[in-house]
Amino acid sequence: MQEKSCSTAYVNYLSVLFFLIYGFMMLGADGITFFADVFMKELHITASQYSALNSAVWCTKAVSSVVIGILADRTGKRKIWIVPSLVLASIFSILSALVNSFVPLLALRFLWGCCVGATLSMLVSILGKNLVRDDFGKRSGFVSAGSAVIASTLGPILLTAVAIRFTWRGAFILSGLLLLMATLVMQFTVREVSFEKQTSDGKKAGSFFTALGELLKNRTFLFCLLIGVFECAAKLTLTIFGPLYLTNVAGIGTELKGVLLSAMGLIYIPISILIPALADRFSGRNVMLTTFVICLVTPLLMTIFPGSKASVAGYVMFGNWAAATVSLFIYYIPGQELPERLIGTANGLIMGVSVFFGGCVCPTLLGGVADSVSGIHLIMTLCCIMFVVCIALTALLKTKKWEQGEKER
Repeated sequence: MQEKSCSTAYVNYLSVLFFLIYGFMMLGADGITFFADVFMKELHITASQYSALNSAVWCTKAVSSVVIGILADRTGKRKIWIVPSLVLASIFSILSALVNSFVPLLALRFLWGCCVGATLSMLVSILGKNLVRDDFGKRSGFVSAGSAVIASTLGPILLTAVAIRFTWRGAFILSGLLLLMATLVMQFTVREVSFEKQTSDGKKAGSFFTALGELLKNRTFLFCLLIGVFECAAKLTLTIFGPLYLTNVAGIGTELKGVLLSAMGLIYIPISILIPALADRFSGRNVMLTTFVICLVTPLLMTIFPGSKASVAGYVMFGNWAAATVSLFIYYIPGQELPERLIGTANGLIMGVSVFFGGCVCPTLLGGVADSVSGIHLIMTLCCIMFVVCIALTALLKTKKWEQGEKER
Protein backbone atom coordinates (compact mmCIF):
# COMPACT_ATOMS: atom_id res chain seq x y z
CA MET A 1 0.00 0.00 0.00
CA GLN A 2 2.82 2.38 0.79
CA GLU A 3 4.35 1.87 -2.65
CA LYS A 4 1.03 2.67 -4.32
CA SER A 5 0.63 5.72 -2.11
CA CYS A 6 4.06 6.98 -3.18
CA SER A 7 3.22 6.32 -6.83
CA THR A 8 -0.05 8.20 -6.49
CA ALA A 9 1.76 11.13 -4.88
CA TYR A 10 4.28 11.14 -7.73
CA VAL A 11 1.52 11.10 -10.36
CA ASN A 12 -0.19 13.99 -8.58
CA TYR A 13 3.10 15.88 -8.57
CA LEU A 14 3.60 15.21 -12.29
CA SER A 15 0.06 16.38 -13.02
CA VAL A 16 0.59 19.70 -11.23
CA LEU A 17 4.07 20.31 -12.67
CA PHE A 18 2.99 19.47 -16.23
CA PHE A 19 -0.07 21.67 -15.72
CA LEU A 20 2.30 24.58 -15.03
CA ILE A 21 4.73 23.75 -17.84
CA TYR A 22 2.02 23.46 -20.47
CA GLY A 23 0.35 26.60 -19.19
CA PHE A 24 3.57 28.63 -19.40
CA MET A 25 4.32 27.19 -22.83
CA MET A 26 0.88 28.20 -24.15
CA LEU A 27 1.32 31.61 -22.54
CA GLY A 28 4.34 32.03 -24.81
CA ALA A 29 2.34 30.82 -27.81
CA ASP A 30 -0.88 32.80 -27.35
CA GLY A 31 0.37 35.67 -25.18
CA ILE A 32 1.36 37.72 -28.20
CA THR A 33 -2.34 38.09 -29.10
CA PHE A 34 -3.15 39.75 -25.76
CA PHE A 35 -0.92 42.79 -26.25
CA ALA A 36 -0.75 42.76 -30.05
CA ASP A 37 -2.22 46.25 -30.47
CA VAL A 38 0.57 47.67 -28.26
CA PHE A 39 3.62 46.27 -30.07
CA MET A 40 1.93 46.47 -33.50
CA LYS A 41 1.69 50.24 -33.08
CA GLU A 42 5.28 50.63 -31.86
CA LEU A 43 6.83 48.35 -34.51
CA HIS A 44 4.45 49.49 -37.28
CA ILE A 45 3.17 45.96 -37.89
CA THR A 46 0.13 45.40 -40.15
CA ALA A 47 -2.67 42.87 -39.59
CA SER A 48 -1.21 40.53 -42.20
CA GLN A 49 2.24 40.72 -40.54
CA TYR A 50 0.62 40.06 -37.18
CA SER A 51 -1.00 36.97 -38.68
CA ALA A 52 2.41 35.91 -40.00
CA LEU A 53 3.89 36.13 -36.48
CA ASN A 54 1.28 33.67 -35.26
CA SER A 55 1.62 31.45 -38.33
CA ALA A 56 5.40 31.30 -37.86
CA VAL A 57 4.98 29.60 -34.49
CA TRP A 58 2.48 27.05 -35.74
CA CYS A 59 4.42 26.33 -38.94
CA THR A 60 7.62 25.29 -37.18
CA LYS A 61 5.61 23.74 -34.36
CA ALA A 62 4.08 21.45 -36.97
CA VAL A 63 7.46 20.30 -38.24
CA SER A 64 8.92 19.77 -34.78
CA SER A 65 5.83 17.81 -33.71
CA VAL A 66 6.49 15.23 -36.40
CA VAL A 67 10.26 15.15 -35.99
CA ILE A 68 10.25 14.85 -32.20
CA GLY A 69 7.43 12.29 -32.36
CA ILE A 70 9.54 10.10 -34.65
CA LEU A 71 12.66 10.53 -32.48
CA ALA A 72 10.65 9.65 -29.39
CA ASP A 73 9.48 6.39 -30.97
CA ARG A 74 13.03 5.59 -32.15
CA THR A 75 14.60 6.10 -28.74
CA GLY A 76 11.68 5.08 -26.56
CA LYS A 77 12.42 8.17 -24.43
CA ARG A 78 10.57 11.40 -23.74
CA LYS A 79 12.29 13.60 -21.15
CA ILE A 80 15.57 13.82 -23.08
CA TRP A 81 13.71 15.59 -25.88
CA ILE A 82 11.34 17.90 -24.06
CA VAL A 83 13.65 19.52 -21.48
CA PRO A 84 16.29 20.99 -23.86
CA SER A 85 13.53 22.02 -26.28
CA LEU A 86 11.68 24.05 -23.67
CA VAL A 87 14.87 25.63 -22.35
CA LEU A 88 15.62 26.90 -25.86
CA ALA A 89 12.03 28.12 -26.23
CA SER A 90 12.45 30.12 -23.02
CA ILE A 91 15.60 31.75 -24.34
CA PHE A 92 13.97 32.67 -27.66
CA SER A 93 11.03 34.21 -25.81
CA ILE A 94 13.36 36.39 -23.72
CA LEU A 95 15.31 37.41 -26.82
CA SER A 96 12.05 38.55 -28.44
CA ALA A 97 12.05 41.45 -25.98
CA LEU A 98 15.16 42.86 -27.64
CA VAL A 99 13.85 43.25 -31.20
CA ASN A 100 13.01 46.56 -32.84
CA SER A 101 11.39 45.45 -36.10
CA PHE A 102 9.16 42.82 -37.65
CA VAL A 103 11.76 40.57 -39.30
CA PRO A 104 13.83 39.59 -36.23
CA LEU A 105 10.64 39.06 -34.22
CA LEU A 106 9.36 36.79 -36.99
CA ALA A 107 12.64 34.82 -36.95
CA LEU A 108 12.47 34.32 -33.19
CA ARG A 109 8.86 33.18 -33.42
CA PHE A 110 9.94 30.62 -36.02
CA LEU A 111 12.69 29.35 -33.71
CA TRP A 112 10.33 29.31 -30.73
CA GLY A 113 7.90 27.13 -32.64
CA CYS A 114 10.68 24.68 -33.51
CA CYS A 115 11.08 23.91 -29.82
CA VAL A 116 7.53 23.36 -28.58
CA GLY A 117 5.90 21.10 -31.17
CA ALA A 118 5.66 17.95 -29.09
CA THR A 119 5.28 19.52 -25.63
CA LEU A 120 1.82 18.23 -24.73
CA SER A 121 2.48 14.86 -26.37
CA MET A 122 5.66 14.33 -24.35
CA LEU A 123 4.07 15.48 -21.10
CA VAL A 124 1.01 13.25 -21.32
CA SER A 125 3.18 10.33 -22.48
CA ILE A 126 5.31 10.58 -19.35
CA LEU A 127 2.19 10.96 -17.24
CA GLY A 128 0.53 7.96 -18.90
CA LYS A 129 3.50 5.72 -18.09
CA ASN A 130 3.22 6.57 -14.39
CA LEU A 131 -0.54 6.15 -13.90
CA VAL A 132 -1.75 4.15 -10.90
CA ARG A 133 -5.39 4.01 -12.08
CA ASP A 134 -7.02 4.10 -15.50
CA ASP A 135 -7.74 7.83 -15.39
CA PHE A 136 -5.74 9.08 -18.35
CA GLY A 137 -8.59 11.24 -19.66
CA LYS A 138 -8.96 13.10 -16.39
CA ARG A 139 -5.19 13.49 -15.92
CA SER A 140 -4.52 14.65 -19.48
CA GLY A 141 -7.46 17.03 -19.19
CA PHE A 142 -5.96 18.51 -16.04
CA VAL A 143 -2.61 19.06 -17.78
CA SER A 144 -4.38 20.66 -20.75
CA ALA A 145 -6.21 22.91 -18.29
CA GLY A 146 -2.87 24.59 -17.64
CA SER A 147 -3.48 26.45 -20.87
CA ALA A 148 -6.93 27.53 -19.69
CA VAL A 149 -5.83 28.72 -16.26
CA ILE A 150 -2.45 30.25 -17.03
CA ALA A 151 -2.56 31.24 -20.71
CA SER A 152 -6.25 32.01 -21.17
CA THR A 153 -7.37 33.27 -17.73
CA LEU A 154 -4.39 34.80 -15.95
CA GLY A 155 -2.42 35.58 -19.11
CA PRO A 156 -4.60 38.28 -20.67
CA ILE A 157 -4.78 40.36 -17.48
CA LEU A 158 -1.15 39.77 -16.52
CA LEU A 159 0.47 40.37 -19.90
CA THR A 160 -1.74 43.30 -20.93
CA ALA A 161 -1.03 44.94 -17.54
CA VAL A 162 2.73 44.50 -18.04
CA ALA A 163 2.53 45.71 -21.65
CA ILE A 164 0.48 48.83 -20.82
CA ARG A 165 2.05 49.88 -17.51
CA PHE A 166 5.63 48.94 -18.36
CA THR A 167 6.39 47.64 -21.86
CA TRP A 168 5.40 44.82 -24.19
CA ARG A 169 9.04 43.69 -23.97
CA GLY A 170 8.52 42.84 -20.31
CA ALA A 171 5.64 40.54 -21.29
CA PHE A 172 7.99 38.45 -23.46
CA ILE A 173 10.60 38.30 -20.69
CA LEU A 174 8.05 37.27 -18.07
CA SER A 175 6.59 34.40 -20.12
CA GLY A 176 10.10 33.16 -20.98
CA LEU A 177 11.33 33.16 -17.39
CA LEU A 178 8.24 31.33 -16.10
CA LEU A 179 8.69 28.54 -18.66
CA LEU A 180 12.43 28.31 -17.96
CA MET A 181 11.97 27.90 -14.20
CA ALA A 182 9.28 25.21 -14.55
CA THR A 183 11.39 23.29 -17.09
CA LEU A 184 14.43 23.30 -14.78
CA VAL A 185 12.27 21.89 -12.00
CA MET A 186 11.25 19.09 -14.36
CA GLN A 187 14.86 18.35 -15.23
CA PHE A 188 15.83 17.74 -11.61
CA THR A 189 12.67 16.10 -10.26
CA VAL A 190 11.06 14.00 -13.01
CA ARG A 191 12.24 10.50 -13.90
CA GLU A 192 12.70 9.41 -17.51
CA VAL A 193 10.29 6.80 -18.91
CA SER A 194 10.83 4.03 -21.46
CA PHE A 195 8.53 3.05 -24.32
CA GLU A 196 8.58 0.23 -26.83
CA LYS A 197 10.99 1.22 -29.61
CA GLN A 198 10.53 0.96 -33.34
CA THR A 199 12.91 -1.71 -34.66
CA SER A 200 13.37 -3.68 -37.86
CA ASP A 201 12.68 -7.17 -36.51
CA GLY A 202 9.81 -7.73 -38.91
CA LYS A 203 7.20 -7.30 -36.21
CA LYS A 204 7.68 -3.64 -35.46
CA ALA A 205 7.91 -0.63 -37.76
CA GLY A 206 11.44 -0.41 -39.11
CA SER A 207 11.29 3.04 -40.67
CA PHE A 208 9.19 6.15 -40.66
CA PHE A 209 7.68 5.29 -44.04
CA THR A 210 6.80 1.78 -42.87
CA ALA A 211 5.12 3.25 -39.79
CA LEU A 212 3.40 5.88 -41.95
CA GLY A 213 2.07 3.21 -44.28
CA GLU A 214 0.64 1.28 -41.35
CA LEU A 215 -0.97 4.39 -39.92
CA LEU A 216 -2.53 5.42 -43.22
CA LYS A 217 -4.34 2.08 -43.33
CA ASN A 218 -5.98 2.84 -40.00
CA ARG A 219 -9.39 4.53 -40.45
CA THR A 220 -9.40 6.02 -36.96
CA PHE A 221 -5.98 7.63 -37.48
CA LEU A 222 -7.08 9.20 -40.77
CA PHE A 223 -10.27 10.63 -39.29
CA CYS A 224 -8.40 11.98 -36.25
CA LEU A 225 -5.88 13.58 -38.62
CA LEU A 226 -8.60 15.35 -40.61
CA ILE A 227 -10.49 16.39 -37.49
CA GLY A 228 -7.23 17.83 -36.15
CA VAL A 229 -6.68 19.96 -39.26
CA PHE A 230 -10.14 21.56 -39.20
CA GLU A 231 -10.28 21.85 -35.39
CA CYS A 232 -6.92 23.60 -35.32
CA ALA A 233 -7.92 25.93 -38.16
CA ALA A 234 -11.20 26.87 -36.46
CA LYS A 235 -9.69 27.18 -33.00
CA LEU A 236 -6.78 29.35 -34.08
CA THR A 237 -9.05 31.48 -36.24
CA LEU A 238 -10.90 32.40 -33.03
CA THR A 239 -7.66 32.70 -31.03
CA ILE A 240 -5.87 34.95 -33.51
CA PHE A 241 -8.71 37.00 -34.97
CA GLY A 242 -11.09 36.94 -32.00
CA PRO A 243 -9.16 39.67 -30.13
CA LEU A 244 -9.10 41.75 -33.33
CA TYR A 245 -12.87 41.23 -33.60
CA LEU A 246 -13.32 42.60 -30.09
CA THR A 247 -11.23 45.68 -30.92
CA ASN A 248 -12.11 46.42 -34.55
CA VAL A 249 -15.70 45.18 -34.81
CA ALA A 250 -17.10 45.36 -31.27
CA GLY A 251 -15.13 48.54 -30.43
CA ILE A 252 -13.70 47.26 -27.13
CA GLY A 253 -10.55 48.83 -25.64
CA THR A 254 -7.33 47.04 -24.70
CA GLU A 255 -7.89 46.77 -20.95
CA LEU A 256 -11.51 45.65 -21.22
CA LYS A 257 -10.44 43.20 -23.89
CA GLY A 258 -7.93 41.71 -21.45
CA VAL A 259 -10.67 41.31 -18.84
CA LEU A 260 -13.01 39.62 -21.34
CA LEU A 261 -10.30 37.26 -22.55
CA SER A 262 -9.51 36.35 -18.94
CA ALA A 263 -13.20 35.72 -18.29
CA MET A 264 -13.24 33.44 -21.32
CA GLY A 265 -10.30 31.54 -19.90
CA LEU A 266 -11.95 31.29 -16.48
CA ILE A 267 -15.08 29.79 -18.01
CA TYR A 268 -12.94 27.34 -19.97
CA ILE A 269 -11.08 25.96 -16.92
CA PRO A 270 -13.74 23.44 -15.81
CA ILE A 271 -14.52 22.64 -19.45
CA SER A 272 -10.89 21.75 -20.21
CA ILE A 273 -10.98 19.18 -17.39
CA LEU A 274 -14.56 17.97 -17.81
CA ILE A 275 -14.51 17.13 -21.53
CA PRO A 276 -11.48 14.76 -21.46
CA ALA A 277 -12.72 13.29 -18.16
CA LEU A 278 -16.07 12.44 -19.77
CA ALA A 279 -14.17 10.32 -22.29
CA ASP A 280 -13.17 8.00 -19.41
CA ARG A 281 -16.87 7.18 -18.94
CA PHE A 282 -18.37 7.75 -22.39
CA SER A 283 -17.21 7.49 -25.97
CA GLY A 284 -14.57 10.08 -26.89
CA ARG A 285 -16.30 10.34 -30.25
CA ASN A 286 -19.63 11.38 -28.73
CA VAL A 287 -17.92 13.81 -26.37
CA MET A 288 -16.12 15.46 -29.31
CA LEU A 289 -19.29 15.62 -31.39
CA THR A 290 -21.22 17.42 -28.67
CA THR A 291 -18.33 19.82 -28.04
CA PHE A 292 -17.98 20.80 -31.70
CA VAL A 293 -21.72 21.53 -31.94
CA ILE A 294 -21.39 23.92 -28.99
CA CYS A 295 -18.27 25.50 -30.52
CA LEU A 296 -20.23 26.39 -33.65
CA VAL A 297 -22.29 28.90 -31.63
CA THR A 298 -19.43 31.43 -31.34
CA PRO A 299 -18.64 32.09 -35.04
CA LEU A 300 -22.35 31.86 -35.89
CA LEU A 301 -23.16 34.75 -33.56
CA MET A 302 -20.20 36.75 -34.89
CA THR A 303 -21.39 36.17 -38.45
CA ILE A 304 -25.10 36.82 -37.93
CA PHE A 305 -24.83 39.60 -35.33
CA PRO A 306 -21.45 41.32 -35.95
CA GLY A 307 -20.32 43.64 -33.16
CA SER A 308 -23.30 42.81 -30.97
CA LYS A 309 -23.24 42.07 -27.24
CA ALA A 310 -24.57 38.59 -28.03
CA SER A 311 -21.57 37.84 -30.25
CA VAL A 312 -19.14 39.10 -27.59
CA ALA A 313 -20.93 37.02 -24.93
CA GLY A 314 -20.82 33.97 -27.21
CA TYR A 315 -17.09 34.43 -27.75
CA VAL A 316 -16.43 34.73 -24.03
CA MET A 317 -18.64 31.73 -23.18
CA PHE A 318 -17.60 29.25 -25.88
CA GLY A 319 -14.55 30.68 -27.66
CA ASN A 320 -12.07 28.25 -26.08
CA TRP A 321 -14.06 25.03 -26.00
CA ALA A 322 -12.55 23.46 -29.12
CA ALA A 323 -9.15 23.22 -27.41
CA ALA A 324 -10.59 20.73 -24.92
CA THR A 325 -10.93 18.14 -27.71
CA VAL A 326 -7.21 18.12 -28.56
CA SER A 327 -6.27 15.41 -26.07
CA LEU A 328 -9.09 13.24 -27.45
CA PHE A 329 -8.24 13.14 -31.16
CA ILE A 330 -4.47 13.33 -30.71
CA TYR A 331 -3.80 11.13 -27.67
CA TYR A 332 -6.86 9.45 -26.17
CA ILE A 333 -8.56 7.88 -29.20
CA PRO A 334 -5.35 6.93 -31.11
CA GLY A 335 -3.96 5.52 -27.86
CA GLN A 336 -6.90 3.11 -27.71
CA GLU A 337 -6.72 2.09 -31.35
CA LEU A 338 -2.98 1.92 -32.18
CA PRO A 339 -0.05 -0.22 -30.96
CA GLU A 340 2.28 1.50 -28.47
CA ARG A 341 5.22 1.51 -30.91
CA LEU A 342 3.28 3.82 -33.26
CA ILE A 343 1.69 6.18 -30.77
CA GLY A 344 4.53 8.72 -30.69
CA THR A 345 4.65 8.92 -34.48
CA ALA A 346 0.85 9.08 -34.71
CA ASN A 347 0.68 11.86 -32.09
CA GLY A 348 3.40 13.80 -33.88
CA LEU A 349 1.79 13.42 -37.30
CA ILE A 350 -1.68 14.43 -36.16
CA MET A 351 -0.30 17.40 -34.24
CA GLY A 352 2.16 18.37 -36.97
CA VAL A 353 -0.18 18.15 -39.94
CA SER A 354 -2.99 19.82 -37.97
CA VAL A 355 -0.80 22.67 -36.86
CA PHE A 356 0.78 23.16 -40.29
CA PHE A 357 -2.48 23.45 -42.22
CA GLY A 358 -4.73 24.72 -39.45
CA GLY A 359 -2.23 26.88 -37.59
CA CYS A 360 0.11 28.07 -40.35
CA VAL A 361 -1.49 27.92 -43.80
CA CYS A 362 -4.99 28.97 -42.71
CA PRO A 363 -4.00 32.05 -40.61
CA THR A 364 -1.55 33.12 -43.32
CA LEU A 365 -4.27 33.09 -45.94
CA LEU A 366 -6.75 34.78 -43.62
CA GLY A 367 -4.24 37.47 -42.62
CA GLY A 368 -4.67 39.23 -45.94
CA VAL A 369 -8.44 39.00 -45.63
CA ALA A 370 -8.31 40.67 -42.21
CA ASP A 371 -6.91 43.86 -43.76
CA SER A 372 -10.10 44.39 -45.81
CA VAL A 373 -13.14 46.27 -44.53
CA SER A 374 -15.38 43.19 -44.18
CA GLY A 375 -12.47 40.83 -43.54
CA ILE A 376 -13.26 39.79 -39.96
CA HIS A 377 -16.89 39.04 -40.86
CA LEU A 378 -15.79 36.77 -43.73
CA ILE A 379 -13.22 35.07 -41.50
CA MET A 380 -15.88 34.18 -38.94
CA THR A 381 -18.12 32.80 -41.69
CA LEU A 382 -15.28 30.52 -42.77
CA CYS A 383 -14.80 29.52 -39.14
CA CYS A 384 -18.43 28.33 -39.08
CA ILE A 385 -17.73 26.11 -42.08
CA MET A 386 -14.65 24.64 -40.36
CA PHE A 387 -16.66 23.63 -37.30
CA VAL A 388 -19.37 22.11 -39.51
CA VAL A 389 -16.70 19.93 -41.14
CA CYS A 390 -15.45 18.90 -37.69
CA ILE A 391 -18.97 17.87 -36.74
CA ALA A 392 -19.40 15.82 -39.94
CA LEU A 393 -16.05 14.03 -39.59
CA THR A 394 -16.66 13.22 -35.94
CA ALA A 395 -20.11 11.85 -36.74
CA LEU A 396 -18.47 9.47 -39.25
CA LEU A 397 -15.72 8.41 -36.83
CA LYS A 398 -16.13 4.88 -35.44
CA THR A 399 -13.96 3.76 -32.53
CA LYS A 400 -13.89 0.48 -30.65
CA LYS A 401 -15.29 2.07 -27.50
CA TRP A 402 -18.11 3.75 -29.42
CA GLU A 403 -18.98 0.56 -31.32
CA GLN A 404 -18.98 -1.38 -28.06
CA GLY A 405 -21.35 1.14 -26.52
CA GLU A 406 -23.66 0.89 -29.54
CA LYS A 407 -23.79 -2.90 -29.24
CA GLU A 408 -24.59 -2.69 -25.52
CA ARG A 409 -27.51 -0.37 -26.26
